[in-house]
Amino acid sequence: MDVSSENFSVSPEQQAKFYAQSGSQVKLPNKFSNKKYIAFGVLASLVLITIFLFILVKRGGSTILSPIADRVSDLGKSNANMVTNPLNGELVKDTDAAVWKDERPIAVMINNYTDARPQSGLEKADLVYEIVAEGGITRFLAFFLSEVPDKIGPVRSTREYYLVLVKELGDAMIMHIGWSPQALEAIETWPVRSLGRGGAQFWRDQARIDAGIAIEHTAYVNGPELRELGHELGWEGEHSFVEWKFKDTEDVDKSQQCLVGECDKPITIDFWYEGDYSAIFKYDRNTNTYLRFTGYDTSGSPVPHIDQESKQQISVKNLIVQFVAEVAIGGDEKNRLEYELVGSGEAIIFTDGKATKATWSKAGRDDRTLYYDSNGQEILFNRGQIWVSIVPDRNIEQVVY
Repeated sequence: MDVSSENFSVSPEQQAKFYAQSGSQVKLPNKFSNKKYIAFGVLASLVLITIFLFILVKRGGSTILSPIADRVSDLGKSNANMVTNPLNGELVKDTDAAVWKDERPIAVMINNYTDARPQSGLEKADLVYEIVAEGGITRFLAFFLSEVPDKIGPVRSTREYYLVLVKELGDAMIMHIGWSPQALEAIETWPVRSLGRGGAQFWRDQARIDAGIAIEHTAYVNGPELRELGHELGWEGEHSFVEWKFKDTEDVDKSQQCLVGECDKPITIDFWYEGDYSAIFKYDRNTNTYLRFTGYDTSGSPVPHIDQESKQQISVKNLIVQFVAEVAIGGDEKNRLEYELVGSGEAIIFTDGKATKATWSKAGRDDRTLYYDSNGQEILFNRGQIWVSIVPDRNIEQVVY
């Protein structure tokens, strides 16, 4: 019988019987005495560790990081206190992002007819697509998430191909006034979260009407009210989608005398022809942005694209030109168009005063369009507003820079 083991356990009666049979006193081990030694050892170890850390700090030596700290360091700016805007990559404090981080984007069809200018709200959009709607006249599909303005417009009707872009962005909600027959079928069968069909309210700008502007160019909506309607329709909450990749450093080669878009050689995009619907972008190396112009004045100079509300010229961090097959819809009495946005093709990416020839790929209607460089690597964009000009692939030569 090994009475030195701390695991040995006997009753008081067994202990008395054992002592009576034994010729000498046998002292059973004291658990509490051993615990004192253990406690002393732990205390001594803590003291030694404290001394060691003190010496390291005094010497200015190594920094000790926890596994969590290592992870935050690897993430760079995108740490536990920041939220990434999934549309344009901007990093926002979680407290500032609280109102939108669990919401889906809102898209608005914005008129670009000459009488509809200047528009309201485009400056606040996180992502804007520009595509010809009819007769060489472009129309904007603007996506809002981080900031939804009180006044957006003028609002116009949608086409089916715009809805393809809506579906790839988290099944976003879209506001429009009117639709083509093809768009209506898509809204009802895909389906699409149409705020226009869901009872969204709009108003007419009386000042524009009084100025003789045709009524179809005078409709505006309130962004926060659109968000509220979406909640009433049961469309609250975010819906994840594949995010583009963004970089934390902007690589501007300021040693170059002229970067792409500078020195009186702007980037010009003639979707169908040169004129009122040409898009012109001039690069500003001081802000690393592209200033947008739309059409030309009577002297042939590009007209700055100004937001009606802020009176500021629209500028973007990234410009994408995507070349897509454009076809006329057979039998359509109004000669409506179709753009083949599913598939692949050529593109040009303008960032940091450089032009990168690229390719685009979209596997299916609801899949995200992705862009790749000549090495097959996915393009890294700057964090900030993105503008996508979708141009008929027969007009590649009409994009000049």
